Amino acid sequence: MRVLIIGGTGAFASRLTELCLERGDQVMLVTRGRRELPAPEGGGGQPRWLQTDRAHLGDHRAELDAFAPDAVVDVICFEPEHAQQLVDLFGSVRRVVMISTVDVYGEDVGASLVTEDRRPAPVTGYARGKRAAEQVLLNGLGSAATVVRPSHILGRGFRTAGLWGRTEHVLARVRAGLPICVLDEGRGVMTPVWAGDLAAVVRATFDAPAADGEVFNGVGREQITQRRYFGALAQHVGMPLRLASVPSSVVRRYLDVGNQFAFHRPYSLEKAVGLLGHEPASGIEQMMAETVDAMPVHDLGSVDTPTAVAAASAAEDQIIAMLQRHDVALGRLLRELN
Repeated sequence: MRVLIIGGTGAFASRLTELCLERGDQVMLVTRGRRELPAPEGGGGQPRWLQTDRAHLGDHRAELDAFAPDAVVDVICFEPEHAQQLVDLFGSVRRVVMISTVDVYGEDVGASLVTEDRRPAPVTGYARGKRAAEQVLLNGLGSAATVVRPSHILGRGFRTAGLWGRTEHVLARVRAGLPICVLDEGRGVMTPVWAGDLAAVVRATFDAPAADGEVFNGVGREQITQRRYFGALAQHVGMPLRLASVPSSVVRRYLDVGNQFAFHRPYSLEKAVGLLGHEPASGIEQMMAETVDAMPVHDLGSVDTPTAVAAASAAEDQIIAMLQRHDVALGRLLRELN
């Protein structure tokens, strides 16, 4: 099978490229740069390259037609104009897959598993752009189109997430034996996915009639709490887990940008299992280990610690100090009122 991957050298796209090569596919990568990929573990050839910005992809129609892809995967489709470009260029391709996001469902989805039947209600600009792009692709290509909505992705090349998004300070704090901030004592529910499992879902859609015109959640099988997520991190580095609880109600009230751990975020994998025969290969301990082992080691307080990591850690110190003062003040008040 001939597979064209747009944005083919990112953390996820690299995993998809390797899987396709291992399965004997011919792969062409569309990328602005040229970052060499490691040789696939299971053998396989090397990808072809098309260096161009996606805005100029139409200028290379002759090269694209000569490659004649059976499947196209767009990892960097963020807005309806991108999707329309796919419709215009690849109307005769058997399968065009857009990598979207579970963020299109909205932020506060509740603790029950969200299926693809849930009506999208995106609240961020990023999610609204993804949803609009989904609609353009599905309406424009019909049965040839497939949308995959990943959840929180883990694996090499990715970062663990904390109160400030995906940064490296959480791992640095755990390694240093310091507490990390979590929301509502880490009771929030999530379904993280290993990049390798997500790649398998995408690859399974290429020649599956059941994927015609369909949307799939690309998520993990395990429904875990944030406490278990961070617990797997701490266990892997051999340190105790110390948590400082921040009320999610405060985050909702005062932060303009939705935090991915601010609400329950569990999504159902059953559609991919039932229609594509997909079974995840990795649990939270394995995917967290791969993620952490590929991340740089930062020693807090060292002159070599990146400024962003030090700043995020210092911010957590301030939050934890305030939480401790609040705890003491509340305790005194309760004693007075008793």
